[in-house]
Amino acid sequence: MKKGKPFKIAAVVVVGVPVVVLALGMVGFVIKNPFPQNADITLTESGTKLIISSESGNRGRCVQKEPGCVHVSKWRRANIKFRLTNMDDWAFSQIQLVAEASDNAKLNFGPQDGFTDDMAKDFYVKIGSNKLPPDAKGVIDLAGLSNGEAFTLVNRNDFKQTYSYQIQACKGDECKAMDPKIENEGKN
Repeated sequence: MKKGKPFKIAAVVVVGVPVVVLALGMVGFVIKNPFPQNADITLTESGTKLIISSESGNRGRCVQKEPGCVHVSKWRRANIKFRLTNMDDWAFSQIQLVAEASDNAKLNFGPQDGFTDDMAKDFYVKIGSNKLPPDAKGVIDLAGLSNGEAFTLVNRNDFKQTYSYQIQACKGDECKAMDPKIENEGKN
């Protein structure tokens, strides 16, 4: 039996983006950014709305320097974990994703123009082993969460698109919301 050449694994940087190259003899494979960007966003209340109390993780660099904005680099996906702090008896109730409006209109969890089936496939909320997709309006119902329970928004980043997202927490009939951005560079 003839011995073959061993394969080599090399890590390289291409225009500031890490990639892994597997070379088997004369054949090579390139895997672009297999690792997700993970971000943690903690919300608290201020007056009639939610505000960011802390942000951490690999959030990328948003063009729009707003609190809560997550920029997802090309070929990456993102796991964005949301939690509440200093809000006893409050629970997340819903999140809505929409294509960013040119006039930056305030979201209202109602019908939105421009949210497509492809955009809906780009996101889901993960709670334990459950995956909750957005409905036709881009809304993901979080009513099953208990007070103070965190959730993760998974962003597949399939195409270049800037989204506005509104997230809401409620205590009984009182609800508070905020609406930052997600900037996806996509996979092309």
